[in-house]
Amino acid sequence: MKKSLLLLSILLSFQSFSQIHLGVNYDGPPPPPPLIPYIKLNTIINNEFTRQLKLVFDSEATDGVDGGIDVKNIDVDFPQDISFWIENEDYIIQGLNFNLSRKIPLSAKAAVSTKFNFYISETDGFDDTQPIYIYDALDMSYHDIRNTPYQVVVKPGKDTGRFKISFTNNNGTLATNNVVRSIFFISQDNKSQILNATNPNNEIIKSFGLYDILGKSVISKDNLGAEQNFSFSTSGLSAGVYIVIFMTADNAKITQKIIISNSGN
Repeated sequence: MKKSLLLLSILLSFQSFSQIHLGVNYDGPPPPPPLIPYIKLNTIINNEFTRQLKLVFDSEATDGVDGGIDVKNIDVDFPQDISFWIENEDYIIQGLNFNLSRKIPLSAKAAVSTKFNFYISETDGFDDTQPIYIYDALDMSYHDIRNTPYQVVVKPGKDTGRFKISFTNNNGTLATNNVVRSIFFISQDNKSQILNATNPNNEIIKSFGLYDILGKSVISKDNLGAEQNFSFSTSGLSAGVYIVIFMTADNAKITQKIIISNSGN
């Protein structure tokens, strides 16, 4: 009996010591780990599969390979793929210290002529107002993939210099797009199953595209001219969120998200 009481006393003393000296809190759950911001870049490749890359923002990460953060792309046999390009190797997760002026290189691999469709699928702990671009060195263009997928065809080979993730737009296109958006009106009439667009300043419209949330084209039209009103039937399309893209003759892009229900309401 005395031995049992002694053992109990020792256990209680150890528990008290742990709480005081080791900082263990037995009164509730442990605190959550600190939030590490990240973004996820999805790339639909030839409408066959989607490669997801994760960019993690860690104040202690370097520009090179960081053990415990960066993860290599081990799918070396994939004929078409996209990766982060770090120290001449392909990675699917990269950690970096956030820098607004940074451009993050991507490695695009294609055994044959291949269609890549880039878009941001998820962010956490990352500023909701911060644009995220794909920079295409082929024509030195910036594409806001946070709001609109960027679809492009890549020639066969491995290209480690064409595509980069960027957080600033250095060519001034954004300002032009903002002006155009302010005078262009897009609306979805679900009762009539019609997508309407008004072009009061008679901008010359080079192309129109409607994309589902995965970036798949469901309607496309070219050379629409300078009409003041455009209408497109959305009959037969599944209910969901879609992205409208108009491209003007001077390559200003007009984009807007719409919701199609076609419920008659």
